[in-house]
Amino acid sequence: MRLWRYITILSLSLFFVMETSSITNAYGWIDGTPLLHNESMSLLKAIGKNKVPTLAPGVGNNPVYAIGDTHQFYALNMVNNSQYTLQASCYAVNDKAYIFVEKGNSVAQDKINALASSFNKIYTEITKNFGMPPNRVDNDPRVELLIMNIVDGAKQNGLKTLGYFSPIDQFQNIELAPWTRRKSNETNILYIDLISLNSNRISVEAVIAHEFTHLVQWARDPEESTWVDEGLAVYAESMLNYDVKEQILAYEKNPNISLINWNNSVENYGAAYLFFAYLSEKFGGVPLISDIVKNESQDVDGIVKTLSAKGIKKSFSDIFSDWVVANYLDDPKLEDGRYGYSTLDVKLNSSVVESQYPIVQKNSSVLPWSAKYVEFQKGQDNALNLTISENDQNNINARLISIGADNKVVVSLVKSIDIQSGSASVPRENIKTVFAVTSQPNPPDSKQDSAIFAYSAESHAVSFAVTPSGNKITTWGSLKHDQ
Repeated sequence: MRLWRYITILSLSLFFVMETSSITNAYGWIDGTPLLHNESMSLLKAIGKNKVPTLAPGVGNNPVYAIGDTHQFYALNMVNNSQYTLQASCYAVNDKAYIFVEKGNSVAQDKINALASSFNKIYTEITKNFGMPPNRVDNDPRVELLIMNIVDGAKQNGLKTLGYFSPIDQFQNIELAPWTRRKSNETNILYIDLISLNSNRISVEAVIAHEFTHLVQWARDPEESTWVDEGLAVYAESMLNYDVKEQILAYEKNPNISLINWNNSVENYGAAYLFFAYLSEKFGGVPLISDIVKNESQDVDGIVKTLSAKGIKKSFSDIFSDWVVANYLDDPKLEDGRYGYSTLDVKLNSSVVESQYPIVQKNSSVLPWSAKYVEFQKGQDNALNLTISENDQNNINARLISIGADNKVVVSLVKSIDIQSGSASVPRENIKTVFAVTSQPNPPDSKQDSAIFAYSAESHAVSFAVTPSGNKITTWGSLKHDQ
């Protein structure tokens, strides 16, 4: 029986924008590429393609299309998940792109020319830093941009499809025939919805930069995990100075999502982007990210190997723990800069706020590779005794963030994943105390449910010094957000 009966084919990488009756300033991008991951892996395994395809030749080959040419393309009807064909006319040709517009639509030539100019810059910057696109199916370095009306139907949540990249186009039809009924366009192509060119509030260039990064990433490691692939694509948007504030804002509103286990929400993109922005700031900038793109290992292993090759021996667990504290404090003057961003402003609120004591034992949970921030409020003359524990999962890591009246900040390891419980005493002088609790399964990419932990607290009028168990890291300075 053919493998296609078992493969859920949705051969496209979708972009969505939040839309009301008219497009507003606030919108969130959701890429459909994660929906294609399992299909892509199945086809790669079935067809037996080399992991690293030949890279496209340098620009300069003679173009195969001319302005005015008409070509037939395969596209997807997302209402009924069927494939159909459309006719499109070539509006622009240069040494990096062909721009086609679906028949029946009209786009001003000045917009097409501006888009061609913008794509030249996108192509140049991304290939300079991350490498050339793949070259499995043709010998043309140009990318085809197809401007079309994407058939997606009305959605109750107001999402509108803006574009997609389809990995199936990276296969030849003769390869696909035994495994799927879908057809490939056998070229490097990005699909762009017409609406993105007709609004001055949507950055079509950001959509194209994101999708083009997926194309380039696929050339190097088509088996890369979704969270890495998406984080790198949003990083590329930011690298090209396109606005990614909406993704960050979504994560700020809901930080209780997994970095690694992808749920395809806007906050997933915010989290993944912030993690790679953090790596970039702390460990080597764009060259580090470039090396991660080019590393042939996947997921956490690829990141750790890239850092190790640069002489950075810090564990992924330690980096992740520092990152979740940085997301909460965002003060790059603390310690060696590990607890903040130099180029971004991030503001997370506490997940839970406790103010009634004693707390004998309260159970809570945290998703794998996520953070929950439990804040303990107290009277100005009171001290706190805190305890955190788990059963036998050995996944929970907890750090205590304490802020004194003089803005002195102490970040302490209270519980590591190899001990069952930890405790801390917080003095009267502290004005804010927060547990940053994370779940860190081993291996990191294991699919696990939320980890359960419990905490207790008692308040009393006696002042104690901070004496958390484990290694203590003491820092001080004015918080950036208080300046």
